[in-house]
Amino acid sequence: MRPFYELLESNYKQMISSDCPLDRQQKTFNAFITHDEMKQIVQWNYVGNRVFNKANFRKWVRAMNLDRWILNPDPLVFVKTKDGEWVKMNGQHRGEAQIETGKTIPYSICIRSDEEIYKYLDQGKTRSNSDITGAHNAIVHPIQFLLRAASSIATPSPEDVERVLTDRVGALLSEVEYDIKPPKTGKSLWKQTGFRAAYAMAIMTNRIDHDEAYDLYTCLSRNEINEWPPIFLALYRQVMEGQIHINRSGQSLDNDYFMRGMYAFQNRNSAKNIAIHNGFRNQVKDDVTQVMKKYSTSEFRIAA
Repeated sequence: MRPFYELLESNYKQMISSDCPLDRQQKTFNAFITHDEMKQIVQWNYVGNRVFNKANFRKWVRAMNLDRWILNPDPLVFVKTKDGEWVKMNGQHRGEAQIETGKTIPYSICIRSDEEIYKYLDQGKTRSNSDITGAHNAIVHPIQFLLRAASSIATPSPEDVERVLTDRVGALLSEVEYDIKPPKTGKSLWKQTGFRAAYAMAIMTNRIDHDEAYDLYTCLSRNEINEWPPIFLALYRQVMEGQIHINRSGQSLDNDYFMRGMYAFQNRNSAKNIAIHNGFRNQVKDDVTQVMKKYSTSEFRIAA
């Protein structure tokens, strides 16, 4: 494998000697960069880079450790200054992540003729997991909530979401969006991410039969309030009338839409009020964590 610095210099010479004006502005190629090479390259980082984002850094570390990193059309951009020094204009998080993992990584490389290119980098809107998987936000968001709250995955990737999406949990959440169709107007309780997740987990943890849960959710979504089961009416009033301070955390199973939804599904015939004790909370957390365990992936951090 040819050393990266040699590839960079060789392609730069081709760029500046080209007969085409456009090719003299920019040259692209693909290359593997070793861990040791990247340790040198990060010293070329552009001084005007954005503030280092630890969440982005950990996301790339995890992708590289799980061998999910592939050759990406978003290039590392290099510029050679008038003094003959190389400057890496972007990719600081990818570079530091590679050093953390100790791996050799493939990159798309772009050489530019001017440092002003920095003004035009990273201008596009980042694609969401919903964009990448092609699934509706209302299905992806509960999956992301469950992965964050009940597994070790702090920042779910498209691959993480896809594993759940193509399994039974994904089918249940798709059923909510396309068959049950909870109302989406105003501040509807039944459309909330946490409540959707509660529907899926109440079934998955055997707190309620699938058909009965489906009928209940359909009733809540389509029938008048006086036709709702008493326990769900109590939940609605607690939340919508401000009887409780609502925990809306997107990273904890203590989220009230989720935990109180689980309680309502489990106690649909035996209770008229919602009073959650620690024993119930802990049992729900244990059961849901067990369900989501299969979607967690092992990650081994390799010291740089």
